[in-house]
Amino acid sequence: MIWKPDRARQQRRLVADLYERAVVPCQRRAVLAGGLPGADKAGALRQEGISPSEYLVVSVAGVLQEMAARSLIPVVSGLSPMEAADLAHAEAQFVAKRVALRALADGRNVILDISMASELSVTSWLATLRSAGYTVSGVFVDLPIEEAVRRAEAAHRRGEADYRRGVGHGGRYIPPEAIRALAGRPRPGPPASTDATVTAAAGTTMPEGLGAGPLAGLIAAYRSGAITLGELARTLQTWKLPAVPSACPPGLQDASAAIDDLEPYVPGSFDDIVRAYDLGELTDADYATLATALTT
Repeated sequence: MIWKPDRARQQRRLVADLYERAVVPCQRRAVLAGGLPGADKAGALRQEGISPSEYLVVSVAGVLQEMAARSLIPVVSGLSPMEAADLAHAEAQFVAKRVALRALADGRNVILDISMASELSVTSWLATLRSAGYTVSGVFVDLPIEEAVRRAEAAHRRGEADYRRGVGHGGRYIPPEAIRALAGRPRPGPPASTDATVTAAAGTTMPEGLGAGPLAGLIAAYRSGAITLGELARTLQTWKLPAVPSACPPGLQDASAAIDDLEPYVPGSFDDIVRAYDLGELTDADYATLATALTT
């Protein structure tokens, strides 16, 4: 999806604010922490000797909370902002991707707090992290299905009780049937065992490095003055940019509300334009021109 310029500006401010809070080392370390809703990932990380304070934690749930705080979740009569969060869930997966890509540009340590349900998402992020020179490790926290349902319902009730007292933005509602559908999928293999040269199901291979490739080269040519913005836009109109797949795997649509994987990163796609935009390499006007050219 190519977001309209006004919404893209709001997303960009959100990405910048989330990233600028990250006072963590730039050691190019990454951890993929997976599990069902309610899984004690923080406890599992502590057992592995990993201190979250040394990492930027990127999570879809965290992005949704920030979107609620900024009134970026559609208003539904009778529901708190977080109860309506599923309406912005796919957008939050996209924004979380942007936060992670922003961190990788500086080599910032990151923890990707995810479901680990989408093989394509996990594969794409392993490839991206390794191409950026990261050391990657992973944990997957087991949790009984009904305990995950119970914890999700309890978190929803607590959030709603706080909201009625004027605290917070409500409790996120994750349908029990979505959690059960998610738990019924095959368990993923350990992330660290995946080969770095893997080919993603979207038809792309691991990039040689972020900021590399023909599209990045075109953006660099525009920034240097070698081509105009109009020439860049016209060139992109003649290209068939690869599509970016959903974070929800085929066949798991019933579990989509419970899947908090980041949207996959696809090198050479519109992702690289958005990445340049978040890094300040493209202005609001530049983004608007390119987005319009590719959607008309």
